[in-house]
Amino acid sequence: MKARSFSDLYREAERHQDYWVAGVILEFTESVVREMARQRLTRTVLAERLGATPAYVTKILRGRVNFTLATMVRLSLALGTDLQIRLRGGSRRQAAQAISEPTRPPASRAGRSAKIVATAARPAALQARHRAAKPRQTLAARART
Repeated sequence: MKARSFSDLYREAERHQDYWVAGVILEFTESVVREMARQRLTRTVLAERLGATPAYVTKILRGRVNFTLATMVRLSLALGTDLQIRLRGGSRRQAAQAISEPTRPPASRAGRSAKIVATAARPAALQARHRAAKPRQTLAARART
C-alpha cells in the first residue's frame, strides 16, 4: 500500500462530517478557555457556577462531552456571556460541499476514518497539551515492566 502524504490525509478528513464537528467543538472550547482567562476564572469556580464538578469542566474543555446547545447555553450563562451561533460563507463552505460520504462511514472504514478525523482536527498545540497531561514513566519504572 502506498504511503499517503499528510495533505492527502487532510483532504480526506475534510470530506467527513466528523472533521467539521471536531473543528466547531475546538473553536467553542477555545473561546471558553479565553473567556475564563479574561475573567481569571478557575475550573473550580466555573464548575461551581455550573453546579458540576471540576472534572466535568475538564472534560468540557478537552471536548470529551457531547455538546448540545443546552450545554453551550449553560456554559455561556455561567460565564456571563452571550452565545452566538452563525453561519458564514467562505472557503470552509466550499470544503464542506465536498463532503460526499454518509455521516457514518461503512464498518470496514469506521476505525480508519475516525483516526484520520481525530488527527487532522487536533492542532499541534492541543496535541502537545494532551501529551503533557499524561504521566510519564521514569526509566526505572520502564525497566521494571
